[in-house]
Amino acid sequence: MLRLDQLYFRNFFVLFFLTLLVTAFSGYFLLKKIEINNHKTMLINMIDLFSIEGTDENINDIVQQIKEKTGVRVTIINSEGVVEYESNRDVEGMENHLNRPEIAQALMGSIGSSVRYSESVERDFLYVAKRTKKGFVRMAYALDSIQAKFFKFWLKAMVLFALAMAVAFWLALRINQKITNDLKRIKVSLENLLNKNYDVDFDGVSCCKEFETISKQIDKVSKKLEKRDRQKAKYTKNLKLLSKKQGDIISAISHEFKNPVAAIMGYTQTVKEDRDLSPQVRDRFLDKVTKNAQKITIMIDRLSLAIKLDNDSFVPEFSTFNLVTLLEEVRETILQKYANREIILEVEPIMIKADRGMFDNLLTNLIENALKYSEDAVTVRMKDGKLEVIDQGIGISVEDMQNITKRFFRVDSLSWDNSIGVGLYIVKYILKLHNATLDIQSEPNVGSTFGFDISHLLDDSTDKKDKTC
Repeated sequence: MLRLDQLYFRNFFVLFFLTLLVTAFSGYFLLKKIEINNHKTMLINMIDLFSIEGTDENINDIVQQIKEKTGVRVTIINSEGVVEYESNRDVEGMENHLNRPEIAQALMGSIGSSVRYSESVERDFLYVAKRTKKGFVRMAYALDSIQAKFFKFWLKAMVLFALAMAVAFWLALRINQKITNDLKRIKVSLENLLNKNYDVDFDGVSCCKEFETISKQIDKVSKKLEKRDRQKAKYTKNLKLLSKKQGDIISAISHEFKNPVAAIMGYTQTVKEDRDLSPQVRDRFLDKVTKNAQKITIMIDRLSLAIKLDNDSFVPEFSTFNLVTLLEEVRETILQKYANREIILEVEPIMIKADRGMFDNLLTNLIENALKYSEDAVTVRMKDGKLEVIDQGIGISVEDMQNITKRFFRVDSLSWDNSIGVGLYIVKYILKLHNATLDIQSEPNVGSTFGFDISHLLDDSTDKKDKTC
């Protein structure tokens, strides 16, 4: 199958050759006819122009003068068909001319013409005859002279036409070259697309409107494919990252559950198998079992709460309560787990309107998080309407700062803690439900401050000072 440029060039070449051939043949016969008609008109004008109605004494001289000046054969014929004067030969022995075609036509319509061979002078002539009062005046022009002039004219016309066709052929070659170049560019661009190279360039495509349309469509397809590949790569990257995070989360959850489950199984098995355990040891072991079961319950509750918050299925129930009272309850609960640590409260009695259960969870997460990653006392203070939890721990790096509140995110350097990674995520979401945001200020190896504004949660209708505290 031929390519588009080959098909175009072949068709143009065939059309060029046929046009030249048809023009040459048709032009030859058409120009020949035109040339004969022109000479016929010339002979008629000459018959009218040169009046040979003169006397018998000078008519022969006039005939000879016409021949010498124009090369035209002149014959004077009387009404009976007898040749009286002839410019090209002696009239003796010439046949009667009434039966000649041009004379017969002149008899019918005053002017007659014919193209034929003359036996008297043995040449082809164009004859024109006109009827006069005394007979006929006939002039003739040799066809070989007409053909010589006609051939020169035809040759010039063919040369001009050939030059015009050559120019057209050159233009066709230029167009064919442009088609070839455009096809190559389109082919290369399509091959690049197949190889996922989307850097296509069609600035040089200018041959045809159709090619320009095709190039624009290919460019659009290229951009769409490039965008799709970027999205696919991003999706694949996110999928791998999510898979890694899920693996880390499963590992952390598994480890978090493994220790309390192992402790429960160990203490339970010991109590079951050792019938000689003293009541004091038995009670101590059962307390251990209870604490580990409570630890599992707390982890399950945190995961459940994180899922509820993520699905927007948790609605806060607002009530008015004393913030200091809640802080003291939270401190007492946390110190049962961290018995050797210190939690300092620098908060005046204040009444706020919020979801008490959510704030319990929020404060527990913040304070316990501070205790996990520091060894000194943790301070909770109220400053300029902002509640802050301050520690002097290991701090948070700049790289981890933007991800620290995301669900299931765990800092690699703190992976030894095996945290599930939902604590700060829960804090952030609870604050969002209370129209507040978490502000984190941290410096590695110096400490961190987690704070949020509660000025808009203050209850003005209640005495902010709790006399019982």
